[in-house]
Amino acid sequence: MPPRSLGEVVTQAEAQETPILLEIYAPWCPYCQKMQEAVYADSTVRATLDRQFTYARLNRDTTAGVHQFDGRTLSSKELGLALGARGVPTTVFMTPEGTPIAKQPGYIKRPMFLTMLRYFGSGAYEEQGFEAFRTQASE
Repeated sequence: MPPRSLGEVVTQAEAQETPILLEIYAPWCPYCQKMQEAVYADSTVRATLDRQFTYARLNRDTTAGVHQFDGRTLSSKELGLALGARGVPTTVFMTPEGTPIAKQPGYIKRPMFLTMLRYFGSGAYEEQGFEAFRTQASE
């Protein structure tokens, strides 16, 4: 299946009024595969993503794909760089309109990932910092 364009993802997110979770990965990356198997495959993670996000993956190594971002037309590789993905995996949270909110490079363990999903999925990021949210969540 060819990568969906960011434009298509944004159209879907706006229709559903859900933030976007963009997973930037590379096929050769062991931590990307580990995140797919240990984190994204988890039933709680899947249910939260399905309910609260528009989820998409971006192969940072391919020059295929055409994406509109920031008034420019970019390949998948260029989009990954424009979103600040210096390494893979990088998880990017965006508004339904496609504006980046935050990015987290590297492998994220399931408990932390679920906290991040709740933080961005609930809109809490608009009112408080992540550390404050995390502290409250664990009390």
